[in-house]
Amino acid sequence: MHSKLIIEQKLTAFTNKYDVYATNDAGVKSQLQAFAQQKRLTFREKVTFYSNEDKAQIVFSFRAEKTLDVHGRYIVEDPAGNVIGMFKKEFAKSLLNSTWNILDAKGEPKIRISESNQALALLRRFGGMIPIIGEIIEIITTFFRYHFVFRNISTDQIVGTYQKITLFRDHYCFSMADEAYDQEDWRVLASVAVALDALQSR
Repeated sequence: MHSKLIIEQKLTAFTNKYDVYATNDAGVKSQLQAFAQQKRLTFREKVTFYSNEDKAQIVFSFRAEKTLDVHGRYIVEDPAGNVIGMFKKEFAKSLLNSTWNILDAKGEPKIRISESNQALALLRRFGGMIPIIGEIIEIITTFFRYHFVFRNISTDQIVGTYQKITLFRDHYCFSMADEAYDQEDWRVLASVAVALDALQSR
C-alpha cells in the first residue's frame, strides 16, 4: 500500500483552506492537484476545488445533497456538474466510531471508512464524562492522531488508510492499494479526505 494523496490544511481566521497533493513513486509529496478555500460556516454546504490558489480553473466540487439534513449525502461533481461519486456519514455507527461510506454515482455503497482504534474512539467520546479526570482525558486525547481504515464493503478487506502525519497541524496521508485506487475517481477520494477533517471539525 503506497501513499497516494497528501492533504494539508492551512490555518486562517475565517476560512478553511486545503491543499491536495499527489505523491511520487516513493510516496513523497509532489505536485499540487487541487486547492479549496471556503468560509467555515458554509463548508458543509459546498466546497469547490481549483487547480491552484488563483482559482481560475475548477477541478471538482462536493456539496450537501440537502443542506439541512445532517444524515444526507454529499455529492461529488466534475466542473460541468456531472455526478462522479458520493459519500455519506453513518451517524448511528458514528456514535461509537466515526464511520463514512463512499458511494458510486448511483448511490451504491462501495467503501466503508472507520476509525482504526476503537478504544481511542470511545475514549474521545466518553472520557470527558469521567469524574475528576474527565477534563484531563479530553486534553490528552487531542494529541492522539486520527487514523482511519478504508474497507471494500463486498470483501471486507482493508484497501486504504488515512493517517494524520503531524502533531499540531492537520496534515494527512492517504494511502491505498494500487488496484483499489485505480478503480476509484481520485477526485472522490480527495473530497472524502478533506471531509474527514473539515466536516468533523478537527
